[in-house]
Order: sequence, then structure tokens, then C-alpha cells
Amino acid sequence: MAHAYRLEDGEPMETRIALLEQTCSTICQTLIRLENKIDKLDHKMDAGFSQLNGRIWANFYWGISGFAGVLGLLAHVMKWI
Repeated sequence: MAHAYRLEDGEPMETRIALLEQTCSTICQTLIRLENKIDKLDHKMDAGFSQLNGRIWANFYWGISGFAGVLGLLAHVMKWI
């Protein structure tokens, strides 16, 4: 990371423009790195949500089958079937 450069009042305009261009370049590179990190995080979150979604459906199916089993047992005990 570059250190901040302080301009004096007598600095030539070319130096000022060069420093502005360097600063803009550094900011652009930092934004590109941030964008790449956000994209990677987005992909990780999508994969995590996909796994979570599968687990939720599996638990839902187990819950429904357990409920159906209890209802079947209750119907057998009450001699409905």
C-alpha cells in the first residue's frame, strides 16, 4: 500500500496530475479486488443455501412420514382400520 504524498503549494501541475492518476489507478484496483471477493462470497452463499434447502426438504419429508406413521398407529389402536 502506497503512503500518502503531501503536495506543497509550489508543486508543478504535472506532478499533481500524475499523483491523481496514480490514486485513481489504486482505487480502481481496490474496487476490482473487492468485486472479486464479493463474487466469491456470493458463490459460497449460493452453495450454502443450496445445501440448507436440501436439508430442509429432507427434514420436511421425515416429519410428514413420522406424522403419517403416528396417524396409522392411532387408527390401528382405535380399530379404525
